Amino acid sequence: MTKLHLIADVGATNARFALVSDSTTELLEQLTLPASAYANMTEATQAYLHKIGNPKLAKACIAIAGPAHKPRFTLANNDWQVDKADVEQLLNCDVFWLNDFAVQAWGVTGLQPSQQLVIKSGTAKRDGNRLVIGPGSGLGVAGLVNEKGHWVTVTGEGGHVSFAPSNSQEIAVLEYLLQRYEHVSVERVASGSGIPVLYQALAQITGQASLHDEAAAIANAAMQGDGLAGQTMDMFFSILGKSIASAALQIGATGGIYLVGGILPKLQESLLASQFTDSFSRRGRLSNYLEDIPIVLSLDSDLGLKGAALALAAQEE
Repeated sequence: MTKLHLIADVGATNARFALVSDSTTELLEQLTLPASAYANMTEATQAYLHKIGNPKLAKACIAIAGPAHKPRFTLANNDWQVDKADVEQLLNCDVFWLNDFAVQAWGVTGLQPSQQLVIKSGTAKRDGNRLVIGPGSGLGVAGLVNEKGHWVTVTGEGGHVSFAPSNSQEIAVLEYLLQRYEHVSVERVASGSGIPVLYQALAQITGQASLHDEAAAIANAAMQGDGLAGQTMDMFFSILGKSIASAALQIGATGGIYLVGGILPKLQESLLASQFTDSFSRRGRLSNYLEDIPIVLSLDSDLGLKGAALALAAQEE
């Protein structure tokens, strides 16, 4: 008899659910629920199960944008409270909890060439460490390390390292933000939620009128030639490039860098036209090291769910 397993990829904006069977990693009963429509993780999971007829589950793999090793926690970029015991009681099966970028990294191991866009060419070492990183509501970071022919994921909270400005304008932004926040992390400025933060900061610093408060509107305004919005997006891509370079140096990402998440595929044209790759490669004595590293953008919108399915399958081995 075929067994069914639940997989979930839970971020600050959306909770994505699907089923897989014990014989394949093909996604079944796939559904995305907006986090804002539910009070917590338990309610969202219950709603999904109800919508698909409350099937009996054998196992579950839940990837979530938070400290998944803790029994209770709050997501970093929304107010969802997660009580793992409540969710496990609801599912009534063995549950594997993973960091959301751990499954993004797992997904990269199965990413098809047709769903890859080369942002920066280079020569990847076949067994070299890989960096998996991407701006969403926050900035997710994970690594892949090859251990005797098998990939091992390395996760942490890399988006919360300190923002390190590298020119006078970025220093002015940091000084402005330090008046508002106790700590200014990289994801405070290099993420989907960071784009409006940068926009407001630059408006105040330069004395320009602030007309937008959402990332998509700012990105669209930049495409239409709006000066402040264009300045914001230029700084966003520059900071993102430098931040990714720092992460690549820390993990030794000679196997390549994979940009993941839902934001950058929507900004492909702007990303390719920006100073992103120049900002990434410009690192003084280590510039040659970074110039050799290829950067690939994932175009697979289901990468997290597919990665969760792969992670669950690996538990069976």
